[in-house]
Amino acid sequence: MRMLSTRTRMLGHPLIVYPTIGFFLWSGYMWLTEPDTWPMAVAAFILGGPVMRAYEQREAWLAKRRAWAAMASHVRRRSTFVKPLTAVMALVALALYLVATIDRLETQTALGLSTVGVAGAIIFFTIRGFYRRIRRRRAMRDDLVRVCVRKPRLRVPTVQQAYAALPDHCRLIMGGL
Repeated sequence: MRMLSTRTRMLGHPLIVYPTIGFFLWSGYMWLTEPDTWPMAVAAFILGGPVMRAYEQREAWLAKRRAWAAMASHVRRRSTFVKPLTAVMALVALALYLVATIDRLETQTALGLSTVGVAGAIIFFTIRGFYRRIRRRRAMRDDLVRVCVRKPRLRVPTVQQAYAALPDHCRLIMGGL
C-alpha cells in the first residue's frame, strides 16, 4: 500500500481540519455580522478546499489501511470522538450567531430558519447513526450461512468416473488404481 504524501497527511489531519473548519465558520459569521470582512470569508473558502480534499484522501487511505489490518488477527477500534465534535462545533457556531444577532429584528427570520436547519441536521445525523449501528449489530448477529446446497448445480463426475477418465500413464504413476 502506497503511503500518502506528507502534505496530504498534514493537511488532512484533524488537528489542521478542525481549526480550518472553525476559521471558515468564524469568517462566515463575521461576514454576516460585518459585511466589510468578506475578503476573510473568501480566503477561508479558498483555504478550506485543499484541506477538505486532503482530509477525504486521508480518510480513504485510512479506510483501506483498516480493511487491510482487519485481515490480521488484531483489529484496533476506531475512535468515535469525531462525529460528536462536529456536532458540538455546529452548535457553538449557531450559539455565536444567536448571541451576535439577538438584538437585530431584520435577522430574526434567518436566525430561526438556521436554528431549525442546524437542529434538524443534528437530529437527522444522530438518528441515522443509531440506525446504522442497529443494522450493523443485526448483521453481525445473523447466521453466516443461509443457503444450503444439497446437490451441485453443475454435473460433477463421481470419483470412479474421474479415475476411469485418467490416461493410462497416470494410472501407472498412481499405482494401478
